[in-house]
Amino acid sequence: METYVLGDIHGAYRALRQVLERSPFRPGLDRLIHLGDVADGWPETPECVELLLRIPNSIWLQGNHDWWVAEWMATELPLERAYRIWLRQGGEATYMAYQRGPKEQIKKHFQAFFAKQRPYFEDENRNLYVHGGYDPTISIAKQEPFDLIWNRDLWRYGQEAHHYTECFIGHTPTWPASTLPCQRANVWNLDQGAGYSGRLSLMNVRTKEFVQSDAVPELYPGVKGR
Repeated sequence: METYVLGDIHGAYRALRQVLERSPFRPGLDRLIHLGDVADGWPETPECVELLLRIPNSIWLQGNHDWWVAEWMATELPLERAYRIWLRQGGEATYMAYQRGPKEQIKKHFQAFFAKQRPYFEDENRNLYVHGGYDPTISIAKQEPFDLIWNRDLWRYGQEAHHYTECFIGHTPTWPASTLPCQRANVWNLDQGAGYSGRLSLMNVRTKEFVQSDAVPELYPGVKGR
């Protein structure tokens, strides 16, 4: 079994399909770890969720955008009453996508996907996977899940992920400075700006070989992302 790690998708279903088709990833044999933020930006969040639900042996981490979506799904507030910051940060595309689908899809995706996302994951090789980051001076088990989806300090300050072999994060786009997966100390950043004008990345954790989608705006001509 190989382990693959997937960056922030932000509703870009066409990019998700591309990286899975371009990668040697073997559904049902290999493990897929998604670093969070499946939602918000491009118009196909429900399709992304449906595809991830069909992949066996998958681990889904919660991103800050996923947290917003889960909060909305739990209440199903109308557009005018939803979090304004969420709507401004790509949430309106997610909201409208779910309005186009069957009403029962909201409850299904909340229960089967968003409610089952993890705050972090530690694998058998002492690798850590977390959406935003964490305070490396404190045991991650003692940290608030909300901080793990928002923290940017690990990447911003080039900190080492203490007590881990490697750490894999998303949340803080490397785009436009770099459209490739980037490493600082023992931390890998897999957010290459797919929510904006960058690309989606899928990496083999052991070999560091990776594939990427086309620049996402090319996959959605005439559509505005985040």
